[in-house]
Amino acid sequence: MIINKLLTATIFFGIILCADPVKTNPFDALEVQTKLRKEDNNTAIFQKLKTELKSKRATLKDISHKKFLRRFYRQNSYNPLWFTESGFDKKRVRSLFEELESDITLDKKGKVYKQYQILVSYLGGDKRRPLRTELQLTALYIDFLNHTLYGDINWKSFSWKLSSMRKRGVSARWLRYKPDESLSELLLASSIEETIENITPKRFGYMGLLKSLIILQGIKEEGGWKELPYFKKLELEDKGLTVLKLRERLEASHDLTACSIHSQKLFEKDSDTEDKPNVQIQPRANFDICLEDAVKKFQKRHGLEADGIVGSGTRGALNRTVESKIETVLLNLNRIKWLPKNEDKRYLVANIPEYMLHYIEDGYEKKKLRIIVGDRKHHTPIFKDKISYVVLNPYWKVPSGIVRREIIPAMIRNPNYLKRQGLEIHTTWYERSPRVNPYNIFWEQYRYGMEKFPYRIMQPPGPKNALGKIKFKFPNRFDVYLHDTPSRRLFKRTHRAFSHGCVRLDQPQSLLETVASFNPSININKSKKILKGKRKVQLNIHNKLPIYIVYLTAGFDEETGELQFRNDVYQYDKMQKRVK
Repeated sequence: MIINKLLTATIFFGIILCADPVKTNPFDALEVQTKLRKEDNNTAIFQKLKTELKSKRATLKDISHKKFLRRFYRQNSYNPLWFTESGFDKKRVRSLFEELESDITLDKKGKVYKQYQILVSYLGGDKRRPLRTELQLTALYIDFLNHTLYGDINWKSFSWKLSSMRKRGVSARWLRYKPDESLSELLLASSIEETIENITPKRFGYMGLLKSLIILQGIKEEGGWKELPYFKKLELEDKGLTVLKLRERLEASHDLTACSIHSQKLFEKDSDTEDKPNVQIQPRANFDICLEDAVKKFQKRHGLEADGIVGSGTRGALNRTVESKIETVLLNLNRIKWLPKNEDKRYLVANIPEYMLHYIEDGYEKKKLRIIVGDRKHHTPIFKDKISYVVLNPYWKVPSGIVRREIIPAMIRNPNYLKRQGLEIHTTWYERSPRVNPYNIFWEQYRYGMEKFPYRIMQPPGPKNALGKIKFKFPNRFDVYLHDTPSRRLFKRTHRAFSHGCVRLDQPQSLLETVASFNPSININKSKKILKGKRKVQLNIHNKLPIYIVYLTAGFDEETGELQFRNDVYQYDKMQKRVK
């Protein structure tokens, strides 16, 4: 990719130019016409490939992807990828190595990079053979394509952990969307550079995270930052050595770049008079306005309350190592690889750890709204769908799980609970179906789920309705949707994980106006009049709006040019491990 190449091109070509021309430089070493035996021409290579791939000889003994390689070469008439009629295709090999070297997401201690180093050493030696060279290069390219397409998360292990959580009563779901590119077609594409560029994600802040990764890796090379000592609180006008260390910590992460006061000593003499030497704390050890602004900037970047006071929460975030942050960025880059790559003209992104809904149109963010997501027991699922209709003045049809866990116990304690909450009991989900008198029900018999509750509980439109005035539906197997809420105060909170899984919107009318802007059938003025009453109305959407519910704990703000981190609300970061 262009960003990566700008960073590594100088280093890479420096290595190539300075390397031993025979032993360590694979390009200069492979002078095919003079080094290879006469019989190792293109026809001979074809025959060797055909013979070796049909058999199980030592050539494939320590080469990965054996079954795929046999099938791939057989389907392509055993034509080599790295040799032409003129000999060894050094230009193509150079392109692969440059792409691999320039990928800053690739672990330099990981399997793919080690395989690359072994191959470079092999190509720089005297005992290289065309057939083995061909197979090893193809195997390396396959591994690199897999890394670029799928990343390094151990999804099998993560899926098992989610299943374990569900058995403990925590509703945790994460749907993945595997890239649908054909590995064989990618291998056969003429340009490796274009292939890697085409399969690299462009959405969900991927490119911004790459920029941030470069910055973090630079900070790491400079030594990172020191851990702050324990303290209860630091705020404006505090003084001392701990304040000085806080300043240095914020400078190291580039949160404090201005107002720097150069002094190395903690104490300074203001006067040299013998009678009254005036010793003062040096300015850098003062918690001034400049330092307070830097603290607020750091807090905003980390999804914390931006009050400028360094308490236990902010201190914990400050003490995260740069290595830990690099790992978080890499983890989120890998998550994005499993999100759809198709380009939508307009779409919504609900990022759970950020508690925000983003409206994207033509590649630019046009609107950002606060949201409330599922709590730690009722996780909002990660998946994609399309909003197909909007309901004004909706009924809330209470899910059976909430009836079993919350309403039945509440009715046993207080028979007036349903009446107080404005809830009704019906024989079916049809809103005009016969109603049932709650006082005629023996609630105890349904308490432990021994008998299935036979009725339907719903809440009609009104000021107490849990869905508020607007509901945005994208029918899915999780029965999750966007909706309004009468509980406005919760949107003032920094962390907003309070729902039973659905996504509550702070400004639903604003989103309705957005949907109406590209759906002429929706009359926004008429809709506002309907919202003043209690009559339920459904508005079908002709131009459906894609929505992606994602879980990204690191992101890049294009407007401010800053890397942002968010609270790992469901502890998925800890559960997902990269395979290095």
